[in-house]
Amino acid sequence: MSGNPHTHHDTAGSARRSHHTDGHLPSSGSLPRHAGTVIVGGGLAGTELANALAGHGVGDILLLEAGPGEDLAHIHLTHTREAATELVFAPERDPHFHRPWRSSAPPHYTGISGLRRRLGGRSLYWHGVVLPLEDWALRAPQWPADVTAALTTATATAPSWYDQVGADLTAWSGGVLWDPAQPARTTFGGEEFRPLPRACRRRPGTDRWEAYTALDAWRTVEGRPVPPPGVTVRCDTEVLAVDVRAGRARGVLLRTADGTVTTVGADTVVLCAGTVESTRLAAHALTVAGALRFPRLGGLADHIVQGFVVRLPADRLPGPGSYHLPTDPVLRSYLRMDVHPDGPGRALLDVRVTGEQLPNDHSVVECPPRDEPPWRARVRTGLLPEDHKMIGAQRDLLGDFWARAAADVGLPAVPLEFTGFGDADRDNTRVLPDRTRGQSAGRPETWTSLLGTEDHEGGSLPLGRLLDTRHAFTALPGLYAAGPAVFPRLGAANPSLTTIALSRRLAGLLAGA
Repeated sequence: MSGNPHTHHDTAGSARRSHHTDGHLPSSGSLPRHAGTVIVGGGLAGTELANALAGHGVGDILLLEAGPGEDLAHIHLTHTREAATELVFAPERDPHFHRPWRSSAPPHYTGISGLRRRLGGRSLYWHGVVLPLEDWALRAPQWPADVTAALTTATATAPSWYDQVGADLTAWSGGVLWDPAQPARTTFGGEEFRPLPRACRRRPGTDRWEAYTALDAWRTVEGRPVPPPGVTVRCDTEVLAVDVRAGRARGVLLRTADGTVTTVGADTVVLCAGTVESTRLAAHALTVAGALRFPRLGGLADHIVQGFVVRLPADRLPGPGSYHLPTDPVLRSYLRMDVHPDGPGRALLDVRVTGEQLPNDHSVVECPPRDEPPWRARVRTGLLPEDHKMIGAQRDLLGDFWARAAADVGLPAVPLEFTGFGDADRDNTRVLPDRTRGQSAGRPETWTSLLGTEDHEGGSLPLGRLLDTRHAFTALPGLYAAGPAVFPRLGAANPSLTTIALSRRLAGLLAGA
């Protein structure tokens, strides 16, 4: 799919297609007995795939979402920065938060680790960061060469997928992927930072903003969500299992809002339900098909993220905004710096380093068999020696940067103090406003993210290994997957740009374009 992804969703088109949903996204009523394509999950990957398939003229698409579909607004558009941060890091306040798995490696994949069960999913919570995966990750042997080429290399007839999606997101954001007030280069702490590319746009006259979501194309002037032609959406509908018969995916077994369990047939089923849920469904399906002896799939990974926050005089810091340094390939990590106003004359400096957890066959999603679906997921994760080495190097990087930053603002460099990786008392909830408000000025507070809490987990359904380069399960015809679960390696970059690009590429493959 080329060009702006929203051009075929004009207001007149929305009015013409209103008969598809009568202006709402139903959670009850009759389900089709069969659909050409069933997409499981209405988050970033699923909605992007649905839009792109519709853009290719594909019809008979059924998008299934386990949560409601009444509200398509990004949380930073409807909440203040502090309230939105609370929703993310204190999920008990979010009615859409749901964790359908059990962790066998607590505190990892517990706490704030979970799904946001609503149409739009995490695309209504993210900060819009659109960094491409690094060459050192994409050129690694785990990534199939043809997929890497499609993402990064233009052909005689089309730009690369990264270039196509980047151009579309830049246009959506108003012509630039960062705050125009930010300079192109900012020197601080001995480093030259660049603006962090973010697909965001601000509501005029306010401090509210939203990050890109494919659902933006569904919003009519009246505020009613209307999918594109050929796409039927059913919310509050939980997929329990893939229907496998005669060695092929034949549809899905699902439970509707009123508790009815039924089957919908499909020619093609695409798993876009989030990494752990998609992996659970895949493990069950592959076991039923005889391709797995036990429903367990390895390779689960997340980004390894550590940082510190400190309150400092605003006039000693770069202006408010988000900044980053290009990734260090040896460290497999990149440094990010956010500056937030924090009252008269003060600012909050939030510094973090994000790195790649390597693929690990002992980090698994498994679902012990039971008599009837669903087989509930259990997550077990661990770090390789190379990951532990990176954790130490990240801390050295943060300590060195803070020493130079403290000198820049004229403060003594109080050494950073980290506890053991996985300390639930020093996790990323340290950035919650009620905690940072209590910090003494000039004294940094360190934190580390528990695995599973960055919303970046992936790698368990890798292209070129479990899937072919067309996203198809090699052992189970009719079944496909999209989203970060299909990344053979995560790299250090945030996964959303690659998720969007691969979803659009998959749409073209399914459409025969």
